[in-house]
This record gives sequence, C-alpha cells and structure tokens, in this order.
Amino acid sequence: MMQRLTIQELNDKYGGRLPPGATLRPDDGEASNTAATVATTTPEAIPKPPSLSRPGGRAERFGMLNAFVDVTIKGLTRAEIAVWFILFRDTKAKTGTARTSQADLGRRAGLNPRTVRRALTSLERRGLLTVVRRGRLAAGPSTYRLHSTGPHEGTHAL
Repeated sequence: MMQRLTIQELNDKYGGRLPPGATLRPDDGEASNTAATVATTTPEAIPKPPSLSRPGGRAERFGMLNAFVDVTIKGLTRAEIAVWFILFRDTKAKTGTARTSQADLGRRAGLNPRTVRRALTSLERRGLLTVVRRGRLAAGPSTYRLHSTGPHEGTHAL
C-alpha cells in the first residue's frame, strides 16, 4: 500500500525521512477541496495500468520527481537544478543510475565545466546524489545515483 503524506505528516511521524513506497501530497490547507479529496483517495480505489504497478516504474519516478520539486528545489541554484534534472532524465530503470560525463552535462545545461563540478559536489554534499563510480580519462564517464531529498528530508532514491 502506497502512503501519501503531507510534508507536515512526514516531519511529525517520520522525522522528515520519506519511508519506502511513500509519496508526498499537498497539505490540506494548500490544496483546493477537489485536489484534497483526490489526494486522500486510497490508492487501492484507483486502478493502475501494469506499467505503473511494478517497482521502479513510472509511478516511482514521478514520486521521486514530485518529492524533489516539493521539498528540495527551493534551496538549490540554477546549475544544481539543471544538473540534477539532466541526471534524472538519463537514469536507467534497470540500474537506477545515470552515466554521463561532466563535459556532456555542461554542454546540455549550458554551463561551464567548472560550474558543473561545483554543482555535482554540492549535490553530493547535500545528499541529492551519490557518485557510484568516478569517471577517468581511460575508463569513461562517472556513474551517479540520484536522491530526491537530502538526508534530513528523506531518502527517496531512484
């Protein structure tokens, strides 16, 4: 059963850590009556296509994206947001990792390579990504695993 939690419930019940299988929903005060009613509907009452039911499917990716936008994005620079989104898009469902070079991230985000390095370091320090494998000239690009919230807000990883 997937839990849908408000940020307030997340902080009160789980100490700010997003439990596995949970997603965020707007606080009742933030949403209109219709949106609040939809947000409190039990997941079992809504039929899901098979592609949304499997672990690691679209529902999990959207949950991660929603958590990132709802909780994390407000404290990041433009460069950090751009790098995180490019890595999110590049993440493979099978492995849950993204493999790309800093030069490619810079080209696609329109950023200087030094700015990309600073953004990656900052995202790693904030707990929003883990470097699974450091790239090298002869060994290819780095491999990253993304997290939608830092260690203080939750651990929703893709």
